[in-house]
Amino acid sequence: MNNNLQLPEPFVALSDFRKNDIYLSEMEPDQIISDLFPATFTELVQRLSDITGAFYGGMLKQTEQLFGAEAVETLSSKFMYDLGAKMALRNLQAKPDLQPGIPAVAKILIGAVFTSSPEYSFEFKELNDHKIEMLILGVDRYHKITQSLGISGLLKWPVIQPFIQGVCDTMGLDVLLNIKVLEINPDSSCIYQISIFKNKY
Repeated sequence: MNNNLQLPEPFVALSDFRKNDIYLSEMEPDQIISDLFPATFTELVQRLSDITGAFYGGMLKQTEQLFGAEAVETLSSKFMYDLGAKMALRNLQAKPDLQPGIPAVAKILIGAVFTSSPEYSFEFKELNDHKIEMLILGVDRYHKITQSLGISGLLKWPVIQPFIQGVCDTMGLDVLLNIKVLEINPDSSCIYQISIFKNKY
């Protein structure tokens, strides 16, 4: 062990995850950690996001090759919807005081950006019991990976629309959901306008 070597801050903070690792006696754990563990939390989060994007894109590329181009949008849409439904369910179970409704949808979307989509930022324009108006801005990792794989043209953008629908449906909300692509650029920087209205009878 090299006592003069300073371990990366993220490793120290997250060391509980690594407490069961066992190295061989001839290995130098501190050097390996210093060389390979992300040096900053920003780098760690970005790497995790890149892996998520790569997994999504890789699965869709294989889908195109195995089942044809038309299957790509179907798989993406169903996967995103299921992901939104699961996230809503997890939040409702973890936060029993979270009453299903438009404000709860807003909180789940904020949580999704915080925990799962670090390249996005959000800008709320309006929020009440009946309506959400907001912008999602940043880099769309799903566009970035599918563009690099040559399959972005097979998908309906933004691919997060079924995710939001899954959140609303799991809460039992009857809503009108509309997402406009205000901007999506070759570098995958984007601006999406999200409108969610409680359906009125």
